[in-house]
Amino acid sequence: RGRKQHRVQDRSVALPVGAMMAARIRRLETQLQEVDTALADSPPPPPLGREVSGADVIVTIGTSALVEQVADVVRRIEEVVNQAYTYRRVSRADVRDRLAMGDAGLRANRVLHLAWRGDELLGACSSTYQPPWTPEGCGHWGLLSVIPEAQSTGVASALVRAAELRLAAACEMIQIEYEYTPGDEYSGRLLQWYEGKCGFECPSGPPRNDRRYTQFRKCFKRVGPELSAAGRHAHLTAMRAHIEREKGRLEAEAEAE
Repeated sequence: RGRKQHRVQDRSVALPVGAMMAARIRRLETQLQEVDTALADSPPPPPLGREVSGADVIVTIGTSALVEQVADVVRRIEEVVNQAYTYRRVSRADVRDRLAMGDAGLRANRVLHLAWRGDELLGACSSTYQPPWTPEGCGHWGLLSVIPEAQSTGVASALVRAAELRLAAACEMIQIEYEYTPGDEYSGRLLQWYEGKCGFECPSGPPRNDRRYTQFRKCFKRVGPELSAAGRHAHLTAMRAHIEREKGRLEAEAEAE
């Protein structure tokens, strides 16, 4: 005799599309309530300060959609970065790749921050949760670029603030690098900016006063409790905006049914 074949009847019932949509909307509403509760327990970050508050300057995260939304944006970003570096630091293909990294939203490892005044692109800066060249738990920001006419107006500070708030939600430390040449005026300004105002420290100590050599300085800053709390608040705010957008999209689809 052959063995009896026992068939298990599938008793699952497929929900109507409308019911599935309603269930997804309810889940998002629950998530919004949870985020709002967390935000109530998370104080907002302190103001940037008068010199960088820039109510007319907005810092966003670039995505592929920007290519369709803003005319010639890839060329504009390329020019801003390369002009700041005084050499071809990025190509248009590089810019497109960096914008595409932002498509992952809150799950993105690396993103490109962009500073705007209206439709005018003022500057850019990248931030990465975990690059392959930093210690574990150490984030990184770099590619800091600001157009000449907007320098010393707080745009760089606003870009760095956006990058560090993003990193502070997930990282214990932040790393940056720059080149320093003793006696060079521009290098002196970089030293004062990175290791002064921005609060980074170089493990090798102060730079050597030897004008024959350009020194590569790798610097770190620990994410303290205040910055960590501000980063958590910024992350929760971004999460809430994402959930709101998704909820609005589903509600619009439900209306169209």
